[in-house]
Amino acid sequence: MALSTAYGSGLGNLSASASEMRRTGAGPGGVTFSLIFEPDAKNIELGFSRWARLIKDFRPIFTDVVHLFRKHESRHFATEGQSTGQKFPGLSFNYWKWKRRNFPGRPILQLTGTLRDALVRGGGRGSFRPGAHLKMTRATLEVGLDENTKVGKYGKAHSRAEGPAYEKGDYPRPPVRYSEKVVPPRLEDVGAGGDVPLATAIAQIFQVYIVKARKEAFGDTHPFVKTYDWRKMRRGVMRLETR
Repeated sequence: MALSTAYGSGLGNLSASASEMRRTGAGPGGVTFSLIFEPDAKNIELGFSRWARLIKDFRPIFTDVVHLFRKHESRHFATEGQSTGQKFPGLSFNYWKWKRRNFPGRPILQLTGTLRDALVRGGGRGSFRPGAHLKMTRATLEVGLDENTKVGKYGKAHSRAEGPAYEKGDYPRPPVRYSEKVVPPRLEDVGAGGDVPLATAIAQIFQVYIVKARKEAFGDTHPFVKTYDWRKMRRGVMRLETR
């Protein structure tokens, strides 16, 4: 599993498919996930030991991944990009004048709040936001923006520095940006630390559920069961800030 300090950015469709597991790169009998942000971001590669094969239904993990992703996006928008890298560059002069007149005080990328809501609040039963995309099965997850919607196209334009808010040569203001670096911690350190790459937090939540599966496989008398509290580990991971 190659590690990288590069930052990915893109439209924001994160997909993890258990059907595409590769038993390479994670040790003998291990499994590897590819987490993909479409269309403009780099992949996050996650490799796990053979114990991951004990998990038959990934929906509890995916539910936590969605929460981590939306929490990450909330911080990204609130800091105008500073939590994930450089602050969003300023608007083109004409667009800045128009926005100040029509939407005074609104942060960058939050003209009406629709784009932010789609990524931060997303979709769910009874609370689906325009442009949001969420599809989950026992083995696959898709979350982010629907690129076929007006909101999705708006987000895509910003990830590519296109539209009236940009002048030629401007840097983009990606609605999704994250560090794809995975730092595998010792099991006793899962959930520790306050600010980690998003890919690391996602890898840790997978580790939590692998611990849970191992505990269930071992039975109540095995020393492993007494050493690791998966619920405590999960709470720690879900509290992490991500970049």
